[in-house]
Amino acid sequence: MSLERIEITPFAVIVGEILQQRLTGSLTIIRPPVRKVLYWSQGELVLITSASPEDSLAEFLVRRGVIGGDRAFQMLTEDPTEVVARFHEAGLLDLSQRQTLLREWTSMQFLPLFSLDEGTSAFSDDEALEPEKRVFLQSTAALVIEGVRSITNGLVLRRSLGDLKREIEHARESRFDIDTIPLNDAERRIAESLRQRMTIEAFLKHFSTESVAAARVVISMIALGLFEFVDYSKHEATTVGSFDDMQRDLELLAAIGSSDQRSLRAVALSRQLPSLDHYQLLDVPRAAPRQLIISAADDLKKNFDPATYPPIVRDAVQSIHRRLDEALALLKDATKRTAYDKMLSQHGSRETDNTLQQRLTQRSIAEQNFARARQLASENDFYGAIVLLKQAVQFAPDNAAAWYLLGSCQERNPKWRRDAAESFQKALSIDPENMDVLISLGDLYKVEGMISRAQTCYEDVLRVNPDHAEAKSRLANLKKK
Repeated sequence: MSLERIEITPFAVIVGEILQQRLTGSLTIIRPPVRKVLYWSQGELVLITSASPEDSLAEFLVRRGVIGGDRAFQMLTEDPTEVVARFHEAGLLDLSQRQTLLREWTSMQFLPLFSLDEGTSAFSDDEALEPEKRVFLQSTAALVIEGVRSITNGLVLRRSLGDLKREIEHARESRFDIDTIPLNDAERRIAESLRQRMTIEAFLKHFSTESVAAARVVISMIALGLFEFVDYSKHEATTVGSFDDMQRDLELLAAIGSSDQRSLRAVALSRQLPSLDHYQLLDVPRAAPRQLIISAADDLKKNFDPATYPPIVRDAVQSIHRRLDEALALLKDATKRTAYDKMLSQHGSRETDNTLQQRLTQRSIAEQNFARARQLASENDFYGAIVLLKQAVQFAPDNAAAWYLLGSCQERNPKWRRDAAESFQKALSIDPENMDVLISLGDLYKVEGMISRAQTCYEDVLRVNPDHAEAKSRLANLKKK
């Protein structure tokens, strides 16, 4: 267990550490009369419980006019972590509406914590809550941004910024993408203005008329891991590496000699590859027709045929050749090209083509793994499918079909049924009216003896399609028992 005083380590900083380290466990916040427990799974907020009756889900639903006082009393439980499951089992509203209410209830409890100016926090490493007990938020990052926006206490803002003399820069790796998190236009402009490393103090001075907004942006970006503090030990290691690369290049250029201009140009181009997008490499406009792209790639591949260069530069030429193959394969495919163009427009001002290519490659791997996993599942190789699907949902977490297939494979092993339920819930958080997922989750609950939860799933199917034969049959069988 780790203890922190909120006066020293503000709530935004504590949450940032949980997100970036992808921690699983419970965070207890105490500032009398407030006592709340926040449950996390892999850095995602999944439930908040509170000792205050006015924070209860039942009270929230009464205030929203969803239930009356009698029904609220029925939702009370000795174990506060059971409340979400109890709400689903009650069969009120359809699944999409229930999810919306649960997210609003969670936000109502979470956002005020960012403004705490004193108190104690304690984090414990615990097992993750069972999937049926969780609130599946669409974006924990969005809640963090909203929480930081809600800070009006200047002292809390100042503490959350920490040492103003520390230097910040855009993080090289982050679980979040600055272009997809829900910043408003002013916040995005501020975040994107960080072009080079500088102290927090110097950065804030650029926004003298927007100092509070800029402070909130810095706090949010650091919490989400999109800004990072400069670690000079890493920069020194990078500098040493760059110096070694330069030495090797000088030796290579000396070995080629000034008379072989063709080889010199090839080496120079190979060193520029990380900074060139595919269009720049092919020397064609972004609106170039498909045939022009193919023609340009063919001409360059002939010009940079490794067999026509001396052995000393063939590695460099082969790297050009491989990159040309990648560019051609992507740009001649209309779907992939559209995705690449969108990525260029979103990231081009800040990221190298290597980063863009990595994103596209991850997306492609996710698609390939999903396709291969379906084949393996059809051949009853469920373990092999699970391995591929875990990487697929990591690279493409918005693929409801991949989450569904992952759950379908996991439920084959009784030891993995809890994981299967979580995968089905993930799929439903993306596509709450997916009847196949609801049926599968209901069947899983039935096998585990959770009859009321199974019944709720089948009833949710009938809300979407009252004539669904499988849901009717399963529901009738449950009632017979």
